[in-house]
Amino acid sequence: MEKGQDAAAIIIIDQLNRVLLVHQTYGRKVWSLPGGMVESGESAWKAAERELKEEVNIVVEDLELAGLYFQPHRNRYIYTFKAYKYIGEIQVDQKEIDEYGFFDINSLPKPITSFTAERLKDAIASTKTIFKEEIKATYKIYE
Repeated sequence: MEKGQDAAAIIIIDQLNRVLLVHQTYGRKVWSLPGGMVESGESAWKAAERELKEEVNIVVEDLELAGLYFQPHRNRYIYTFKAYKYIGEIQVDQKEIDEYGFFDINSLPKPITSFTAERLKDAIASTKTIFKEEIKATYKIYE
């Protein structure tokens, strides 16, 4: 199997322990983490920072690796980073993203994928980096 393109995302956690989510305008139009594909020659953390800037026009400092998830069905890794502060005023790009919000982990908006919900719960619950395999058969969209 050929190596798939890795992806990276940033989980921003505010002072009220809420997480930043963005609503996608493409595909299944789900709520998701700001993030996207890692380009050739780019580090996962730079990809996550670039996507954050492109999608919601903010930057973060003091990233930490929250999770590393392997998707065997796509032969790729998904990197999640977390940050507790951001710089700038959130503005969605109105291309890929049409809405954003900060949400309590127990009141996530729908539709959202089971993988996104799991990554968020891992980041909130753990102070250590999470390593997991994500099996396609367990993938769901919560509507």
